[in-house]
Amino acid sequence: MSDYLFLANVGSGIVNSIQLTNFSPNRESKSRSKIEYKVGVYTQTSEDTSWKKLDEVSFKGEDNIFLSSEKYDLDIGQLAVVIPCRVDFHLLDGYTELPEPISRKVDSSPINERAAISFSKGELFSSYQGDFPYQMSRMENGTFLSFDSLAHRSSKDTKIKLIFVNIFSRKLNVKKRFSLVVANSLTKKKITSVEYTHNSAGIIDIEIPDNLEVCFYSKDALGIPLFVTWSSRHISVEHTHPPSEYFWNNKFKGQKMIKKKWLSQLS
Repeated sequence: MSDYLFLANVGSGIVNSIQLTNFSPNRESKSRSKIEYKVGVYTQTSEDTSWKKLDEVSFKGEDNIFLSSEKYDLDIGQLAVVIPCRVDFHLLDGYTELPEPISRKVDSSPINERAAISFSKGELFSSYQGDFPYQMSRMENGTFLSFDSLAHRSSKDTKIKLIFVNIFSRKLNVKKRFSLVVANSLTKKKITSVEYTHNSAGIIDIEIPDNLEVCFYSKDALGIPLFVTWSSRHISVEHTHPPSEYFWNNKFKGQKMIKKKWLSQLS
């Protein structure tokens, strides 16, 4: 299994960063402990269907690579996609289709190929282990639905962003615009929405009364939803769970049933 990483400009003075290591997180005792690779960093503007290279970074004798959204001149909602690749792989200045990221396994042992994805504001800092699976990036059509208590504030000065990350690695002929929606889960009525495109982050600043139950959805494309919550004293980042996590057996069958029922009723 291989995967991409990502950086985004999410606004509000919040900096998104990634830390990758060349150590193998799981290996047989006789296997080498480090993986030799480098990363390419690519982006698309909101109108372009081609990828432009922003950076090419190797470890240069160090054990970690640190990348920050501050380094790249990204618009709010614009993504920089990070591609792990072989050291000898020639990264082009531009692509219509992203190269497949390499697997960072050193032997047959299963590994988690994620990286530390963090969000910081001033001296406040929070991270999680994340990625964007390559196979998921190949899927042009899809839907998203989530019900989550992460949208509720713990105090009056707490602010919350929903960040919906979409990466589509295959060739695009036309860049379409989609809608990310917050709705009242009881009345099924839309509360607010924002537009996003393939290879961007849909971002919604959530202001929801504590007594209101909500759901989040997109009828247009797959993505990874993150909630960034912060105040003057703390910041946290959480990855919401898909409906399949509500089921012990037949997870994807259950998810399909929930999505079919709910998305047919949501405007």
